Amino acid sequence: MAADQTPNPFSPTFGTTPPLLAGRDGVLERFAEALDSGPTHPDYTLLITGDRGTGKTALLNVLEAQAADRGWMTITATATSEPISVRIGHEVQRCIEHLRRGKRGTRLSAVSLMGIGVSLEQKAPGDGTERSLLSALEELGELLSERGTGLLLTVDELHDVERDDVRDIASAIQIVTRRRLHPVAFAAAALPLIEQSHLADANMTFLQRCARAPLGMLDPDETRRALLHPVVESGGVIDSDALDEAVEATSGYPYSIQLVGFHAWRMRQTPDGPITLVNIQAGAAEAEREMVDQIAGPIWNRLSSMDRRFLVAMLEDNPDSALSDIAQRIDRSLDYARTYRQRLLSAGAISPTAKTRVRFRHRAVRSRTQSALQNDPTLSL
Repeated sequence: MAADQTPNPFSPTFGTTPPLLAGRDGVLERFAEALDSGPTHPDYTLLITGDRGTGKTALLNVLEAQAADRGWMTITATATSEPISVRIGHEVQRCIEHLRRGKRGTRLSAVSLMGIGVSLEQKAPGDGTERSLLSALEELGELLSERGTGLLLTVDELHDVERDDVRDIASAIQIVTRRRLHPVAFAAAALPLIEQSHLADANMTFLQRCARAPLGMLDPDETRRALLHPVVESGGVIDSDALDEAVEATSGYPYSIQLVGFHAWRMRQTPDGPITLVNIQAGAAEAEREMVDQIAGPIWNRLSSMDRRFLVAMLEDNPDSALSDIAQRIDRSLDYARTYRQRLLSAGAISPTAKTRVRFRHRAVRSRTQSALQNDPTLSL
């Protein structure tokens, strides 16, 4: 392969915004409208859900950019071993201090996107004791209202935040935003399994009432646009049969689109040559290997032994499986199989194809299941 001086237009890195965020226009338009309308707009507090690799973090990045374009402050947080409600509280206090010094348009990060730590040792003014998140947010909300600006708080990987921590954040936002009507917008991203964890908690009414933005696979037209746009914008060419193959190979999975595009671009014979069918086929094979490690692996690691047996029972079928057949293979009742069907849907391992039929969500999940069975034949018992 010849050296290519043109930067690769695809970005198969988790959390990186792709060249074209295809298929998310509706969410972006509604959130922009919410920022302009104020706290009474339903999308002012937003919960984004989707499988790994569907672009949740990338979407949060663009929402933050929308807020920054309006001169808003932004605070970004993600799940860590420390309580993020406390960390957010420190960042809110820093926002207050910036406003008192006459500064606006400040971006602060509770967890730096570049891995650079921030000081979390600041105390609230007064007696030196820690200040509650609610108290700090209320003061910040009042200052923002007076200045005609706002704050966007985003939380990524919300499903991995401790439940008590989520309650603290949700309670503060509910009072400051929904009751006090201060300009503090909220957007969080989580895996669908949050429906069976945090959202199943009777004390999580705020999260339950947030507007939802479920991210799924892109349709063929959106997939085609997401593949073609970066190539054309970078001065490249992709053969029509190669583009058709890429649309088919990626199945509308946003992360797969970036992987296939990335590898196909770098596999061109010359820097100014077209992306060919051969390039796409080779890129798709490389992408699937990476999807097994980066997408299917984390899904598999979260599953129980019965979840895994359910997936192994699906290997006998292609492309989809009848729930009654799976129940028979795992020697359980149909109702029992229905329970695990829902668990695996939430985990992002399978997709429904009919009321009583399912298939692997992605070929990488099938490959990971096949590999596990080869290493542990007892999974089929």
